[in-house]
Amino acid sequence: MLIYTSAFFHWITLNHALSGLFCASLNFIDSTRTTRPVQTYEPVGDHSNTSLFSLHLLHGTLPREVVCTENLTPFLKLLPCKGKAGISSLLNGHKLFDASWQSMSIDVRPVCPEKNSLCIVEMEQTVDMVLDIERSKRPHGTITTLMSLCVTSKS
Repeated sequence: MLIYTSAFFHWITLNHALSGLFCASLNFIDSTRTTRPVQTYEPVGDHSNTSLFSLHLLHGTLPREVVCTENLTPFLKLLPCKGKAGISSLLNGHKLFDASWQSMSIDVRPVCPEKNSLCIVEMEQTVDMVLDIERSKRPHGTITTLMSLCVTSKS
């Protein structure tokens, strides 16, 4: 139980850091909104066989928290072209927040490119939405198109 207490402390610290990064209320993810799905998911990321026994998968959610533009802007800024080019340019806030349902999530996992090398943390961002087709066809003034490719080699 002591190992889990340490993992939960790091979990809360991560939630507070992500809360500040995304201007979201993730700091409200506490023990009542955290689950430990032991048999549901396989370990993701790079882990040594010996470290798997001391790892904990924690999953938190805020089902009543409304996604808003204050959350979308920092989410887009983490992308290579910051929402100005590539597929992220299709994330129009007006369309997203006019949807019947929307969700934003982030998955964090360790990645070690080579054995005995320095590991990094990989974050996978996801935006889901359910559109009412008839409502989404209404004109909103401008049509968003994929105008340019995102060149990630820029500094």
